[in-house]
Formats: sequence, structure tokens, C-alpha cells
Amino acid sequence: MSSYIHTFSDGLRLVHTYSDTTRSVGVIVLCGVGSQNEDDNTNGISHFIEHNVFKGTTTRSSFDIVKELDMLGAQYNAYTSKQQTAFYTISMDYEVEKCTEILSDILTNPTFDEKEMESERKVILEEISMSEDDNEGVCQDLVAEAFYGANTPLGRTIIGPAKNVKRFTKQDVLDYKSKNYVSNDIVISISGHITLDDAKALCEKYFVGKFRQDPLRDWTDKPHLTNTTYLHKFKDIEQANIYLAMPAIAGSDKRKYASNVALDIFGGGMSSRLFQEVREKHGLAYNVYAYNSLLTNSGITYLYIGTNKDSTKKALELTKKVIEDVYKNGFTHDEIVKGINSSVTRFVLANESTVSTMRLAANSALMFNEEFDLDKTVNEIKALTIDDINEAFRECLDLSRSSLAYVGRKVEGNLLDYIK
Repeated sequence: MSSYIHTFSDGLRLVHTYSDTTRSVGVIVLCGVGSQNEDDNTNGISHFIEHNVFKGTTTRSSFDIVKELDMLGAQYNAYTSKQQTAFYTISMDYEVEKCTEILSDILTNPTFDEKEMESERKVILEEISMSEDDNEGVCQDLVAEAFYGANTPLGRTIIGPAKNVKRFTKQDVLDYKSKNYVSNDIVISISGHITLDDAKALCEKYFVGKFRQDPLRDWTDKPHLTNTTYLHKFKDIEQANIYLAMPAIAGSDKRKYASNVALDIFGGGMSSRLFQEVREKHGLAYNVYAYNSLLTNSGITYLYIGTNKDSTKKALELTKKVIEDVYKNGFTHDEIVKGINSSVTRFVLANESTVSTMRLAANSALMFNEEFDLDKTVNEIKALTIDDINEAFRECLDLSRSSLAYVGRKVEGNLLDYIK
């Protein structure tokens, strides 16, 4: 399975992936704008816009939008990340044009009615309140702040602070959307049971020429300094949440596949080194895992431990010991075989659905201007050597460059001291 990228005259890109084994079609509009494009005053506005484009257009009310999509039997949603804002539908192949027209309508004709915005503002404030009860999520946001810095694009939260959400105006929204929703940084990914010619025709009819052009706009992550910082939030809760953050191999670096396999072996499953040592042998955690989050030019390795307040020191010291053992002795041949097979299977299974293929093809085009090719990626993973994977592990799990966040009952001292 592979995708094809077609660039229109205004810089807008179509990514088409055809499948003759499905009756569905997914359409995603992936925009190169997220929380990293914001400053202290606008932090949260990308997510705020994502919510509010659904609140009415020049031809549809907010209820009309969802009613029409539901009448089509379509699945639909949107999301905002550090670098992206996305809007998508998945429908039967014979309903794809109507879904595409609705996506175009909400993105190119939103009214941002002030009454509707006030209503949605309350919804987002409730979402912020709800997120404060997700202690693992709070800890992850806190470690990003520790790692990147509180006043940096990547150190801020995606949802933003309540004080910002409370004061965003219609003009703020219009100015930010006009500046950041530009054709050169928007990808339309259409996947499933639809021909390339039909996909092109839909884009030309509903999207081409609808966004401002700005070929000089630079939205990707910049080189940055990272910190070795300890931050905490003491809360009267049972679980002690610990997140470690370290520099990872960038998404544009071909070694990312080796780092994915290394992290799978180390902390990606029930047979992983981290799970076996921390949970199975010593019973110090229920949840313990490692993974990476890759941006265009950088990345971050996350390591999470959910433990008991009184076990934090022991869990961290044991984690350090496991990492040091891999540094010293590397992974075994059996672990490498298992890690490669696990990564290949997970990758292939994840792309056997319309929505997964749609999103991955869009991401490859927007972030790296690359066509998605499943077989090529599988072959690259299979070709990895034990040296490739051990080297990637050492680069993306460097405790000397780590930051740490803790959310739980009060503990004394700097928890970084137990892993340095």
C-alpha cells in the first residue's frame, strides 16, 4: 500500500491512497498549525478554533452540521496537537462528496458567532477542569514544561490556560486563523475506495483556492535547548505519577525506526525489560512504559511509572539500573527479533483501517513531504541491525539529559537525584 502526493497550483497538497478491499473513504484536512505556533497570550487558540469551526457556517447552524453528518452515517472528529490541527470524516464511498463539502464549509465559511463562541468557551473550560483530574496527563504536561521550559512553544499545553480561553475574542480567532491556515501548509488526505481522479476533483471543487497562500510561513519546530529539571505538583491522591523526558531522534531522521524498536523492547509490552523488572519481578507499578513523540525536527522520549508514594525512590533506582544494563550489555538477539516483529506487526495492523491510513499518509506528507509506502517502511524496519537498535537506545534514553515530573502525595527532595 502506498500513497501519491499531488500539489495544486495554490500549494495545497492532496495525498491519495487507494484501497479496493474496503467500501469506506476517509477524508482528513491536516493543517500545519498547533500549540507550538502560539505565544503566552495566544496559547490555547489553535484548540479553541478547532472547537468553534463546528459551531456554524454561513449556510449551516451547529446543529445542521452534526445532523447532516449523522444522517450520512459518517464518523467525524477533530484534534489539535503541538504541530497540527486536523478535521476528518469517514463514510461510505457514495457519501464522500457530501462529507467533503461539509468539511470545506466548516473550514472556509465559519461564522464564529459570538453567542455560539460563548457557549463553546464554557465547554472548553470544562475540558480544562476535566484534564486536571487526569493525573497522568497532568504529569505528562508538567514534564514537557520541565523539559522544554514553561515559556517555550513546546513547553506549553495544547489546551492552554483558562485565563486565555476566557478572553479570546472573535477578532483574535479570525486573525490567528487567517495567519496560520494557509494552502502551502494544508494537506488533504483521501484514503479508501476512491480513484485518484475523483479525489482530485473533490479537492479542486471544495478546497483549491479557498485558503490564503504564504510559501514563506515556517511552522515546523526549531532547534531548541532542553533542560534537566524537576517539577512537581503535590496532590492528595493514591497514585504517584512519574514521567521522565529525554531527547529523542527526530521524526525526519531515518533512525526513528530503530528508536521505535528500541523503545518497544525496553518498555513497550509485557515482555519488555522495564515491565518485567519494575512490575513483574518487584511489583512496584501497575503501569510502566516508554515511548517517543516525534516532531519534524526533534523528538521526546517519555518514560512513565505509576507507583506508590513510598516506592518512588526504589522504582526510579530500579529503572536506572535497567537502563544502565542495556547501555552496558545491549539487547539480546532474541529481544531484537521480538522487537522487530512486534514493530512490524503493530505498524501493519495499525494501517489496515481507512482512518489509520488516512492519518499516516497525511502526516507523512505534511511533516516530511513524503509519500507513505507501507512495504518500504516494513522493509526498512526488517533491515535494522542489532547495532542500529542499541545505538538508537543510547541516544533516546540518556538519563544525563532527562527531566522529571511528579504528581502525587508530597515526597521530599529532588527525584532526579535517584536517576542521575
